[in-house]
Amino acid sequence: MKPRYRPNWATLGLDLVTLRIFAAAAEERSLARAAEREHIAQSAVSRRIAELEGRVGVQLLRRHDRGVEPTAAGLMLLDRLADLFGLLERMAAELDAHAGGARGSVVLHANISAISGRLPDLLSSFLQAHPGLRVSLEERTSVEILHAVQTGVAELGLFSATVPVPEGLTVLPWREDPLMVLLPPGHPLAARAGLRLADLLDEPFVGLQDPSALQRLYRAEAARIGGHLRERVLVASFDGVRRLVEAGLGLSILPAAAMPAGGALPTRRLEEPWAVRPLALCLRQPEGLSAAARLLVGHLTSP
Repeated sequence: MKPRYRPNWATLGLDLVTLRIFAAAAEERSLARAAEREHIAQSAVSRRIAELEGRVGVQLLRRHDRGVEPTAAGLMLLDRLADLFGLLERMAAELDAHAGGARGSVVLHANISAISGRLPDLLSSFLQAHPGLRVSLEERTSVEILHAVQTGVAELGLFSATVPVPEGLTVLPWREDPLMVLLPPGHPLAARAGLRLADLLDEPFVGLQDPSALQRLYRAEAARIGGHLRERVLVASFDGVRRLVEAGLGLSILPAAAMPAGGALPTRRLEEPWAVRPLALCLRQPEGLSAAARLLVGHLTSP
């Protein structure tokens, strides 16, 4: 049997105006309302759709006394056109950004490790390069960040990749987040070049409040080696941890980026295989991002 010829989109001679008119008729379930919506005569709507059906070789709309109804093929085409028109809208927005300077805003949620590290400098250079854009930055825990991105509250999230990621999210590697031990002034453990978690179990410890991903990590690792940390005080911020350690209430584990500047307190390497945490950027679907979010993703992930 001779194989059937399968045309591609170019040989079908499809045009965007006709496709938009078909979508209007299928959504309105009426040629008259589609004509009103597209500001053309009803006869032109009917002619365009008939020509489209002739080109694709299948009936797309079923006519009846009350109007029109999409066929199975028509419903499939309508669904695909939603994706196509959305892509064209984003393309137009990105072209406009290149032509006249980007406009818009993006909601970014980030954990305290990202905010304490390179993120402020990266946002500063990004906003200098795109003065028409606005970034709404909120500090959240990693679990909260993933939920916000999954539900559409935030377009982008920077989180600790040690926590489980819900299905449907895209995750891009971002930075490594090495952990260090922060010691009070004059602490005996400062005599060592590096420390293991087991060295800390008998010491008073200043911890982070629930549900910090860092807190979950060091508690789980302590339990794995058969011990627990003597958490005397729990605080919500890295700054609070630093102040309490400086006051001599205990030692702590913090990201290297959160360590006090200028060597104000002794710090030592945490020599554990899990002590270099990956930070990652999460989003729902790359093709669904706004133009502003796409620009920010490119800036954050550039070498």
